[in-house]
Amino acid sequence: MSIFGKKNKNGDRSVNLKYIDGVEAYSNGTAVALSIDNTNECITMIARVYKKPPVHLKFEQVTGVRVVSEKEIIEKSKSAVGRAIVGEVLLGPLGAIVGGISGIGTQKENKTHNFIVINYKSKDDEIKVLSFEIVGASLHWSSFVDELKQKIKKEDVPNEIHL
Repeated sequence: MSIFGKKNKNGDRSVNLKYIDGVEAYSNGTAVALSIDNTNECITMIARVYKKPPVHLKFEQVTGVRVVSEKEIIEKSKSAVGRAIVGEVLLGPLGAIVGGISGIGTQKENKTHNFIVINYKSKDDEIKVLSFEIVGASLHWSSFVDELKQKIKKEDVPNEIHL
């Protein structure tokens, strides 16, 4: 994958992110490339610097994807109204991580951090969370998220509801 390109060497849409949480083999802060693998119908995560095993997540397992700001995460932990903002996407440990970061030192720079949160069903049918921070090298992340949302199979909404 080129450093600034939208696609990896296989021609799949890809984005560079900072891994936060969700896979035990990876450490918080690891630079990763997240790709939409259309051939194998999955998301692939590959460490960009360290030797780590690639991670694959089938599209059919993904239940939601959302971009969430640091402010939304902090508000979610403070109030019920904030919880409604985040909506369908669970944050997992990301809330505690961001909460800890936001309380450190004095903040002279008002820089907003944004995160991509992916919810998925594990093999045990449990909802789990993958979280990534959008960083300076995360070019084209919005088109990545849009394409990923299109790959997720949503349940059909019925035309009528009978109670």
